[in-house]
Amino acid sequence: MTALAAQEPVRLLLVCGSLRAGSTNAAVLKTVQAVAPGGVETASYDAWINASGTAAPTGGADAHESLRKVLGYVGAEIVEDACSAIPVARRLVDADGLIRDDEIRTGLARVLDALAGHLRRAGS
Repeated sequence: MTALAAQEPVRLLLVCGSLRAGSTNAAVLKTVQAVAPGGVETASYDAWINASGTAAPTGGADAHESLRKVLGYVGAEIVEDACSAIPVARRLVDADGLIRDDEIRTGLARVLDALAGHLRRAGS
């Protein structure tokens, strides 16, 4: 038994902005899964944030329903509690590309809490 196997499992929450084929985000996640040492299990959970603002008449509803269908086809595990609508108006993104709006940041924290909670429940 290795020292790693004798310890409590390590759980990491890796958040990826896009898993499109060829994206750097997807490459990093696949690399983490590939280089994980023996005895380390990896799992992938999916969720999305609809950031469409008032300029998008349907709020991206069709895109997100299509995403749900595709994820269903590939057997992805969707974390429903983490799928959220958090509209972000362009004016709320500052010159550095950061969002400093407390309401949006609180919404994003709820999403991360939902993902972390799912990870804890999945590991128990």
